Amino acid sequence: MTQPASRLRAWSALLLAGTLLAAGGLSAAAQDPSEDGAQPSPATSQAPSVEPVPSATPASSAEPAPAFASVPLRTVLLTDDLETPVYVADDGVPGRCLYAVEKGGKVWLIDRFDGSKLFDDPFLDLSGQVATGPEQGLHSIAFHPGFTRKGGKFYARWDNPKGRAVVAEFKGRACRPEPEKGRKIERKWVNEKQEYANNNAGWIGFGPDDMLYVTLGDGGGSPPGDAVGNGQSKTSPLAKVLRIDVRRRDGLAEGNPYVQNARGKLKKRGNNYPRTWVMGVRDPRRASFDRATGDFWFGDVGQLHYDRPGWEEVNLVPADSVRSGQQAPNFGWSEVEGVDTCNPSFPECDPEAYVAPVFSYEKPPGCTVCAITGGYVYRGEDEGLKRLRGVYLFSDFIDGTIWGLDAEAARAGDEVTAYPLLEAPQGFVSFGEDDQGELYVVALEGSVYRLSAGAR
Repeated sequence: MTQPASRLRAWSALLLAGTLLAAGGLSAAAQDPSEDGAQPSPATSQAPSVEPVPSATPASSAEPAPAFASVPLRTVLLTDDLETPVYVADDGVPGRCLYAVEKGGKVWLIDRFDGSKLFDDPFLDLSGQVATGPEQGLHSIAFHPGFTRKGGKFYARWDNPKGRAVVAEFKGRACRPEPEKGRKIERKWVNEKQEYANNNAGWIGFGPDDMLYVTLGDGGGSPPGDAVGNGQSKTSPLAKVLRIDVRRRDGLAEGNPYVQNARGKLKKRGNNYPRTWVMGVRDPRRASFDRATGDFWFGDVGQLHYDRPGWEEVNLVPADSVRSGQQAPNFGWSEVEGVDTCNPSFPECDPEAYVAPVFSYEKPPGCTVCAITGGYVYRGEDEGLKRLRGVYLFSDFIDGTIWGLDAEAARAGDEVTAYPLLEAPQGFVSFGEDDQGELYVVALEGSVYRLSAGAR
């Protein structure tokens, strides 16, 4: 993997052929996550299971398609009984429970095998504490690595009615609903003000180092973007991926670039925000750790432009940076978009100064329905999907296509091409992964699907 001081040139353009497929059943409170005020048209119908279409190599690649490009991928409906779901998670405890997160503030326990709700009451209900704007709400939850069947700590990320990005710690038992008295917030780890209601990002998760990672957007605003200048600010927590040590009361994580170890005590270094781990990101809504290698992957939603193309990015931070906490990788926003495109506000930008995406694709000028949905490197045991092991899967919120790219090649710094594996009649707002490494996709109209193999 290229070091932060240089640009990684391994990329190829993804062809978005044909008309973009609209997402189904979106309400005014669930609009396109790329920008405020643009609402996709509703789909006329919804299929409970999506049959795959033949995969094709994008015209930009003259190389033969790899074996994974012909995997018969399909989606199998798990449940369509949710209200604006945005995420699905597992708790690390063997069993049948999955945790389905709804934008409005509730988390439901659902059966991983038949999708039924296991209880009449939710696992978590933050309905009264969650903002309901187009890009606001409850975004995700994460379970502490020490979470057991008897319970432990878990974390939730939401936007509150005052426009603050919140990450809070709770306690609970595995696969048990919220008690009648509700859940007490044990601690707020993040409580940051955003100037605007968009670009909230929203993913949280634990890394292989047992640190809590949090993605925060740049604070929102209109084109050309980053109105407040958070992208390259070292003092702001926005436009960053944070790394927090929840074992310490101050949350300072040893190895973070703006934390110093002075006589055995961790201290903030200067005026820089000490929890910063990655900087220069715009709206990293979904991220994941490769459960086999520890690499950190995230999709960064690009800026909408009316006079020129924008870019959607797949970004990678290799595991050695995760473990050692080296200098913060800087992906260049808001000076740079995609591989080497300067933001109009920075016409003299130097793309070579920043880390480039391992893959990026172009969205047309004025396109308000293009927003990358970051996914996972598949590490499951489904024999029908064995050729997908080591492949990073991602999608687009509106387009509905699920693509795959060679994760091993990307981490080696090779040029990679994304191949379409499945086309669906609705876009996906999130992927999810269970304890066995099997993957799920979430559609805002109320559904969770399991990815499976099917006949071609």
